[in-house]
Amino acid sequence: MPQQDIINAIHSLVREGKAITTAAVKARVGGSVNMAQLLQLVSRYKSSPGKLPAATVPAAATEQAAATEQGATPDYVQRINELEARVTRLEQLLAQSAAQQTEQQG
Repeated sequence: MPQQDIINAIHSLVREGKAITTAAVKARVGGSVNMAQLLQLVSRYKSSPGKLPAATVPAAATEQAAATEQGATPDYVQRINELEARVTRLEQLLAQSAAQQTEQQG
């Protein structure tokens, strides 16, 4: 399982306001999980949440499955996916901007 899937699951739980635990992240990822990576990423998030890499668009697929299970209509799921993609892009732009400012100051 790619590390990015675990990162996407963590960001998904954060957006929902849920606690970030190994059990919650493992359940969100589904399937087999590399426990060493899972433990490392959960620990990394808990020690410094801002330093976890940004989620990628596939997180939307994970949340679409969760929303469908909870009875959300497809229109809402599509809108959520669109908004998540925008948030991901904004997070990437913000990270790039912060990196550029750091370079200019240093």
